[in-house]
Formats: sequence, C-alpha cells, structure tokens
Amino acid sequence: MLRRRRLGRLRAAGLAVGIGLLVVPGTASAAPGDEVGAVAQDAEDAAAEVSRLLEQTGAAQAAADEADARAARAEDELAAMRQASADARAEARGAADAAQRAQAELAAARDAVARFARSSYMSGSSSPLLEGLLTADGPAQMMERAALLAAAGDHRGSAVAGAANARQRAVEARTAAQRAVTEADRLQQAARAAVEAAADARAEADRVVAGLREQQAAAEQELAQVRAALLDLQQQRDAAERASRASSPPPASPPPSGGTSSPAPPPVSSARNWDAVAQCESGGNWSINTGNGYYGGLQFSSSTWLGYGGGSYAPRADLATREQQIAVAEKVLAGQGRGAWPTCGRNL
Repeated sequence: MLRRRRLGRLRAAGLAVGIGLLVVPGTASAAPGDEVGAVAQDAEDAAAEVSRLLEQTGAAQAAADEADARAARAEDELAAMRQASADARAEARGAADAAQRAQAELAAARDAVARFARSSYMSGSSSPLLEGLLTADGPAQMMERAALLAAAGDHRGSAVAGAANARQRAVEARTAAQRAVTEADRLQQAARAAVEAAADARAEADRVVAGLREQQAAAEQELAQVRAALLDLQQQRDAAERASRASSPPPASPPPSGGTSSPAPPPVSSARNWDAVAQCESGGNWSINTGNGYYGGLQFSSSTWLGYGGGSYAPRADLATREQQIAVAEKVLAGQGRGAWPTCGRNL
C-alpha cells in the first residue's frame, strides 16, 4: 500500500510540474520545490527498504545454508543407521543359526544317553559297571574295566551338560541380537524422521529466501523509479526557474545571486573506470546503504559527500544516480588522489 501511494505521488508530481511549466511559468518553481523534497524523502525511504531487504535476504540465505547442512548431516546419519540395522540383522541371523546348532547338539547328546539307557535295559542290567566287573578274567582286568566305564559315564554326563550350556549361551546371544535389531530399527526410524524434518526446514528456508529476493527486486525497481522521478523533478524545477527568470522584466538593480537549485547530473565523460572501483567497493551496487556510515557505489561518507558538493544532488550518495556519484568522485579524486579509496583506487 505504501509503495502504491509513493508511486502515485510520483505520477502526480510529474503531472503537476508539467502543467506548471506549460501554463504558469512564472510561478512553477514553488510547486516543484515542494515535490522535490517529498520525492527525495521517498528516495531515502526506498533506499532504506532496499538495505533492510538486503540484510534480511542475507540472514535468510545463511539460515537456508544451515538447513542444507543439517539435511546433509541427517541423511548421513540415516545412511549410518541403515548400515547398523543391516549389521544387526546379519548378527541376529548368525546368532539364530548358532542357537539352532546348539539345540541340535544338545538333542544328540540326550539321544546318546537315551540309547545307553535302552542298551543297558535290553541287556538285562541297568549297571554296565557291575556286568563288566563280573565278567572280568581277573583283578587287573576288573580294575581296568572299572576305570573305563567310569570315564565313559563321566563323558556322557559332561557332553549333555556342555551341550545344554552351549544352547543356553546361544539363546542368550540370539535374544541380545534381536534386541540390537529392535534398537537399530528405532534409531533408523528416528533418523528418517530427522531427514524429513530437515527437508521441510530446507524447503521453508528456500521459500523465505525466494520471497525476500522477490521483494528486494521490487524494492530496487521502485528505488530506480523514485530516483528517475527525483532527477526529472530537479530538471523540471530548474527549467521552471529559468523560464520564470526569462519571463520577468530586467530589474532596475540586479539582486545578489544566491540560487539553490540542484544542478542537473553532469555527463560522464571520464576515462577512469569508476565502475571497477564501485565493483570493488560495493559489488557494483550504486544504491547500497551498508549501515556503517558509507553510502553508494563508491562508498562516500556523509562528510565527504556533502563536503564535495554532493548535497546539491541528494542528501546521501546512495540516493544519487551513478552519474552524480561519479561527478562528486572526480572532485574527491582531484582533492585527495586515489588514496581516498585505499584498496579499490588502484582500478583508476
């Protein structure tokens, strides 16, 4: 709404000045002076808006870059969690196979004990030790058989106990592996949610940056229009003053001169590469207000701008045209040399 009012005022100002020039040349200079002041304020406001949007766009772009970095980290974390889940599942399969083998070994050991029991029952004795001792040929053979039978019994018992312990350890390993799979799946799901959230944040940051860039482009276009209108009003005001003086009868005694009209922008005829200096100083942005006390494409301070006559064009350098800034810069160069631009003056 403010922008529409500002542009409407520019059109009205131009129309008013045009009518004043055509109809009442003797009194046209009063209205343009008022309009020039209003449009100059509009130019200052528009330049401030451009600077504000530049800062906001820079901050939004930094936020978008950080969102990109977070999204990349989240994607790396998701890839790591996927690998961890795959490793946990492979370990769980190995643990399940080990448990199955341990179960088979325990069953085999138990079958051996069962076969021994059945063999003892079918031979008519439940004590192989007693039968072996009774059929021995002598005391020496009896002692030998007793030792062998005792060892065989111990072996069967140890085999069953060892198989049972191995099965228990395998079952515990399988349970732990399943818990690891569950935890890996949980972490993978959390990483996937983080990736989605990071992608949403990145999309929102990109949307904000795009919106600010669009506003910035519109503000820069408006600033250019306001500056053009300001220059046109200044020229029309000067023309009205000249027409007023030409239509007035010569005075009996000439009054002291003291006109305050703003000069028209001088033509840029310098062979020096001021655009290169501006590119070095401000990135080639002739309307920049950095907020650090320096203005315009050539980064004038307020004291330098006003001290070298820039106030006849605009209150600050960033509100003046490129040609007006170069005209003041030529005066600064003549007075201070290239050292006025310590780094970028080498381009001259």
